[in-house]
Amino acid sequence: MGNNFKVARVWHVSRLVSLFVLFLVACGNVSFCQKPSERTQALYEKAKLDEQGGQLDQAVQEYQEIIKLDPKLVYAYNNLGSIFYRQGRFQEAIKSLTHATELDPKLEPARALLGLVFFQMDDFEGARREFKLASQLDPSDSNVKLFLARSLVELKDLRGAVAILERLHDQDPKNTEVLYTLGGVYSVLAYNTIFEIKTVDPNSYLIEVLLGRFAETKQMYQDAAQHYKRAIELSPDVSDLYYRYGHVLSALGDLENALNAFNQALERNPYDYRSEWESARILITDNPEEALRRANSALSLKPDLGDALTTRARALIALHRPQEAVGDLKKAIAADPNDATAHFQLARAYRMSGLTQEAQMEDAIYERIDKEAHNAKEQLLEKAH
Repeated sequence: MGNNFKVARVWHVSRLVSLFVLFLVACGNVSFCQKPSERTQALYEKAKLDEQGGQLDQAVQEYQEIIKLDPKLVYAYNNLGSIFYRQGRFQEAIKSLTHATELDPKLEPARALLGLVFFQMDDFEGARREFKLASQLDPSDSNVKLFLARSLVELKDLRGAVAILERLHDQDPKNTEVLYTLGGVYSVLAYNTIFEIKTVDPNSYLIEVLLGRFAETKQMYQDAAQHYKRAIELSPDVSDLYYRYGHVLSALGDLENALNAFNQALERNPYDYRSEWESARILITDNPEEALRRANSALSLKPDLGDALTTRARALIALHRPQEAVGDLKKAIAADPNDATAHFQLARAYRMSGLTQEAQMEDAIYERIDKEAHNAKEQLLEKAH
């Protein structure tokens, strides 16, 4: 995967282990369907307190004493293995956790921790084996699936990793660890694809397209614009290239050249609804009539396009036709209730229509969504540092 992925490995693993440790300790007595003696129970309670207090060496001794009293108590081997893991005593962790799985082959937490031990030791085949078994024992454990995917990445099975990661992303689109890993895999796949294209056709415009798209995903819009411009020079008749070029120029704030690129895209493909609505957005201030025409054209081609609905509504507001804008904005919000722009524009439309109370309600929704987005961004920045 490269150095960036491996640098992040320790943080992600340690966070996952903390989740497993809490679970394992909580499941340490009756959950494994074994009736401990009073002495064993007392030792377990003491070991649990020592773990919570950071006295791991003392907890190790107590679990070892429990094993002497009853060598078949699965939880003792399980919890002992988790402590050895946290102490970096990986070989001892493997021995203890393996013993737990021999006593209870269906013990998912021990399998998962074994996978983490192997992962930390760079034994990715062993990690893959244990994570796969753990995932089969508990298909709902998304953390295990994440690390199964990461093991596959290290084993160069990128397509297998993508299949798992995309399912995880579908289940939880806001999981930043899944997004981080998926982005890394996509980057490697893109690099490999570029290399293959260069081998077959060193002068292919598709190389510049892929480089542009890669730069775009990293919000490196200036670099993306340069790649798309070179792609156009290599293949000037491909309409999609002009749209992509205009899109990144718009992101850079170069609206005049973006509009020119969108116009060239439409000259080559009049059915490009993307260029229609994005150029409409640029034209709202200076030429709302043309903006309205283009937004209408985009929506005739793709009626459910929320961005085009909002753009048409803005053009209608600019033309002092707020009542007509309300319907479009309601449709856009129905498609995406967290579309802050649509709520903001709906508040404007209501206010221009004399509907003060409705406008205030939309203002409140907009402020809430904007605040939530700001807080989420702050949390991501904190996590990045």
